[in-house]
Amino acid sequence: MGRPRVKTIDTAIDLEKAEEVKKKEEKLSKETEEKIEKQAKAAKKTVPIGKKKARPRSKRYESLISEIDKTKEYPVGEAIDIVKKSDNTKFESSLEVHINLNTDPNKTDQLIRKSINLPHSSGKTLRVLVFGGNPKNLKNLGVEVGDEATLKKIAAGKINADKLVATPEWMPKIAKSAKVLGPRGLMPNPKSGTVTDKPEELVKELQGGMIEVKSEKAPIIHLVVGKVSAPTEKLEENVKALISGVRQSKPDSLKKELIKSVYLSPTMGPSIKIDLSSLK
Repeated sequence: MGRPRVKTIDTAIDLEKAEEVKKKEEKLSKETEEKIEKQAKAAKKTVPIGKKKARPRSKRYESLISEIDKTKEYPVGEAIDIVKKSDNTKFESSLEVHINLNTDPNKTDQLIRKSINLPHSSGKTLRVLVFGGNPKNLKNLGVEVGDEATLKKIAAGKINADKLVATPEWMPKIAKSAKVLGPRGLMPNPKSGTVTDKPEELVKELQGGMIEVKSEKAPIIHLVVGKVSAPTEKLEENVKALISGVRQSKPDSLKKELIKSVYLSPTMGPSIKIDLSSLK
């Protein structure tokens, strides 16, 4: 009589285990459904491929952009006046020029790199480091004169300059630090005019308004041409001089117009599209 009772107990235990397993499976199934539902909701919020998620704008920015007609191309002088009105930062803003090009960045002969003399100062104080030339004259111009010890610091990644200028005889020594200087855009280059036999004259030009123009991979050129507080007439002359210099650099292999579009903006503020005919 004892064996049948054992079988009954074993069967009851099996039923209890089966019930527990069933409950666990139901729980897992429910959790899986909830997870799938959450993923579906998240997918609806994702940004479609090829479109960037809109960046939230401040009330200040929204107020400024409401004053600009995005469908209009403004004459350069009018655009500068609008930039001046829209600039309400607590620091001294700069006038930025953004030039979109029709070049192919994958073609080396279509890369733009040159120096352009602006008629007026860009408003930026450059820290210039010079290798070669007359040390006394250069120090009188307020620039740092490099030597062998300076080269060792550069090789170690210690650079305290916005621009490097060198005479040809110094280039073999400086070239050893090309991996350090190149990525920072500081490597002296004959195309940009920073390799010269007359460094003193170049320093004066840099301090007077010379800027280095270099196209990026986008392809686009970003540059500062002066402080927003400068007179409109001077800023306009600087913008026109920049555009004229860029146009003169049109590659022979480019059949289209070099410049696609030009925008002006303050350091922090909305951009304004320029009527290209007003830049001639």
